[in-house]
Amino acid sequence: MPVTLITGPANAGKAELVMDALRSHLARGEEPILVVPTRADAEHYLRELAGDRAAIGVRVERFAGLIGEAVLRAGITEAVVGGLARERLLLALAAGEDPQRAQGAQRGFVRTLSDLLAELQFRRIAPGRLLRALEDWRGADGPDAAPGELGRIYAGYRDALRRLGRLDAEQRAVRALDALRERPALWGRTPVLLYGFDDLTTLQLDAVETLGGVVDAPVTLSLPYEPGRAAFGGRASTFQALAPLLGERGEHHALKARSDHYAPHARRALSHLERSLFEPGAARLDAGSAVRLLEGGGERAELELVAGEIASLLGSGMAAEDIAVLVRGAGTSTELLEEVFSGAGVPYALQRRRPIGDASIGLALLGLLRCVPAADGAGAAKPGEFGDLLAWLRAPGLLELPALADRLELRARRAGAQSAAQGRALWEERHWPLETIDRLHEAQARGPLALIERASRELYWLFCAPRRSTAAVLGAEELDEAGALAAGRRAFAELRELARIAPELAPSGAGELADMLEQVSFLSGEGPGPGAVAVLDPLALRARRVRALFVCGLQEGAFPARSRPQPLLSQEERRRLAEVSGLRLGEQVDGSQADQLASERYLLYAAVSRPQELLVLSWHASDDEGQATPRSLFVDDICDLFEESLFEQRARRALGAVDDRAEDATGDGRATVDVNGQISLGDGARRSDEPLRDELLLAELAARPWSASAMERRIACPVAWFVDRLLRPDEFEPQSEPLARGALAHAVLKDTLEGLRLQTGSARLRSATLTLARELLDASLQARESEHPLSVAPERRTAVRRRLQADLERYLTQAAEADSPLEPTELELGFGFDGSDDRGEASALPALELGGGFKLRGRIDRIDVGSRGEAVVYDYKGKDAPASARWIRDGKLQVALYMRAAEQLLGLDVIGGLYQPLSGSDMRARGVLDGDSGVELDCVSTDVRERVELAELLADALAKAREVAEQTARGELRAQPGTCAWRGGCQYPTICRCER
Repeated sequence: MPVTLITGPANAGKAELVMDALRSHLARGEEPILVVPTRADAEHYLRELAGDRAAIGVRVERFAGLIGEAVLRAGITEAVVGGLARERLLLALAAGEDPQRAQGAQRGFVRTLSDLLAELQFRRIAPGRLLRALEDWRGADGPDAAPGELGRIYAGYRDALRRLGRLDAEQRAVRALDALRERPALWGRTPVLLYGFDDLTTLQLDAVETLGGVVDAPVTLSLPYEPGRAAFGGRASTFQALAPLLGERGEHHALKARSDHYAPHARRALSHLERSLFEPGAARLDAGSAVRLLEGGGERAELELVAGEIASLLGSGMAAEDIAVLVRGAGTSTELLEEVFSGAGVPYALQRRRPIGDASIGLALLGLLRCVPAADGAGAAKPGEFGDLLAWLRAPGLLELPALADRLELRARRAGAQSAAQGRALWEERHWPLETIDRLHEAQARGPLALIERASRELYWLFCAPRRSTAAVLGAEELDEAGALAAGRRAFAELRELARIAPELAPSGAGELADMLEQVSFLSGEGPGPGAVAVLDPLALRARRVRALFVCGLQEGAFPARSRPQPLLSQEERRRLAEVSGLRLGEQVDGSQADQLASERYLLYAAVSRPQELLVLSWHASDDEGQATPRSLFVDDICDLFEESLFEQRARRALGAVDDRAEDATGDGRATVDVNGQISLGDGARRSDEPLRDELLLAELAARPWSASAMERRIACPVAWFVDRLLRPDEFEPQSEPLARGALAHAVLKDTLEGLRLQTGSARLRSATLTLARELLDASLQARESEHPLSVAPERRTAVRRRLQADLERYLTQAAEADSPLEPTELELGFGFDGSDDRGEASALPALELGGGFKLRGRIDRIDVGSRGEAVVYDYKGKDAPASARWIRDGKLQVALYMRAAEQLLGLDVIGGLYQPLSGSDMRARGVLDGDSGVELDCVSTDVRERVELAELLADALAKAREVAEQTARGELRAQPGTCAWRGGCQYPTICRCER
């Protein structure tokens, strides 16, 4: 048998021997296949072979490529069932006769079940044999001992594939190898060389045995193994499985350790580490500069230490491609690593699988599908939310004006819209119909195939949308979008085929289709290459060396990883199954071993043997919330090989530490943003009494008209006014219940009084018209409530509406009993509006001139006029109407300014201005009334003033308003925390940073 097995430690030079064998095959005119573990390894060796002018005639493949070649030569032509179709089939089989069980079956369970079925097929265990083994188990230990469902699912799975006329990937591989065993000539004499594998799966062992032992093709295999070494304990079973394949013609090259791979200054320490790791009684040497330790207070601090060390290496002239960083998901967040490395300016290459929803086109398609209403009689897999609609609308290129989506979000938040249907209704109130959703709904009604076809076209259109008519070459930042498109189209091809051969397994609706696509992933990022530090999983760095290696996240539970129990058949159940029936499962599956710790030891050994000059180990003492996270005992295993100075001299960085230079520059370390939009640091932060200086801003403030409410807010606290009225941070929040109640009350009272005027000829509230007024009030509430939702919580709306209706009816009753002699003539009268306000309405009346070029605009709730032209201005309040004695002191100028507006703009003889409460125990109006006018109204007696006092009050209010406008035009902006918030205190302390 022409099988050549090359074993030895990590630094034995196995790669050179494999490359020599490769060149020998080329010299004999053969076309060998070099098989390596990863895509990055394949690219690395292609470049190396090209440098040796040996690339022509050599194919470099991963193991899947070798199986693909075997399938091609064996003539296996049956179609293969895709991953999504396989998942759907297993979900259906797991559910059995109970459809509810399919919903409870987790995808993790399905993946585990899929792995177990793959093992059964790799071992060529037929369903009948499994069923007999389980029967033997039940016969020995009782009917409840063996999981009978497993046999039923396996048999049903094989029958379903046969009925569909499909193979799965495992069946196809096994059939191809069996065909080569039966007809070795199909393969011929093509040599196969496997390098970089530290262990072999059941299928890989089968392939080696088939090609080298049966087909008689030259097979060269390198395996890191050295008998008697603790680090190789987890690989002994693989060596024992390969040894019989050598026979009489095979060769076994057991290589000895070499140290010439290491740089001279690091040779002693790194060679000692490779030879002594996990060996008892090893001597302790000086690590020198070859081994370093980094300890971060938290994960971010750890990665910042790593980034700093890499930046130093790059600054000293080391090429980025000569550095590698090993991380494991359980010990290191790749998202945080990307953030830290980018911030430190470290070029890196990180490839990882990401869900399709991480790409903008994938997120948009998932959102679009979830916006499609469920088919009649069926429930959506996941009801569409408003965020789903936004995800679609915000897809690049979908809207020519992306700000439209932002405005929709603003309106939806303020309206409390939560569903996709509500969001769509808000959109279509002002914009064009979203017909794409309707087209998908129509396709859904036509069946799964039509839905899949339509969704596939939408994905392609989403990708093309931002690139229409540009003929653009994709930039590096767009490659993820292309990867998501490719992954999505492959998934749609699988689902399209599934809909043709098994419609019952295809997604029945758009929501279900979205749930399936959510599991699709694509390869994100660039692989290792020139100019970038390679960020890899430890398993990905097995076939090449680097100058400097960083092993990050050395935490207990991450490296070594904890052994995970088998969810279907535990180790104890597998042992019992083997005892009773002789059926052995789980000895070698996908590289996992029964002894998890032995496998983890080898993985650490393989990793620390890769660097030629520098090995850096890092961990963090706590998570970023301060909870302790113990370091891996592997760190101690390595420290035991070197002098204590290695651990004592470790670099450390505290949790939450910042750059000292940044702290020195900022004084107290705080960064602030002033109201001019300027960033100030530490002692340079803006003082709370510093005026505005931007000339354009000051010009705008001087020219813009005032509203009475804005002026009152400015008097209470200038900084809060600036935030509320100019920065407007609350725009994205739903309208508060009190504001919504007030808006609805204003609208309803206007409708009620106008209805009275229309039906009776007068808007006055009297006992004779009270019943009609209540009917009009109730009708207006029902009609207007949709325009002013009283609460974003639907369950509260009924109670809030009833409370408002009761308060308004109580007010109508009180007003009718008071029998005012004045007639309501103006309702919601606007002045000074040019159509640019929130309502988009222009008013017939101009703005009120305040003097000095300043103007006031507003909307007066009600003006009641008497027979002699005397008028009273009313402003509705929730409750707590202010008395006129406090108007100037408390900055309550609205009614006074509206009285002046009614005089100047309408020519009325204004004799009073009253705040009318619409709730509370005392609903009497408060304000000011000219006692010399002879008009008597239901108000507090202390609010009746002489005409001279009323004139002085209005003059003082106008002067106060002009003063406020002038201060604003000068840029004065002093914080007033005493009156800023409703009950005192600063409302925006993080912006204002005022000190009382």
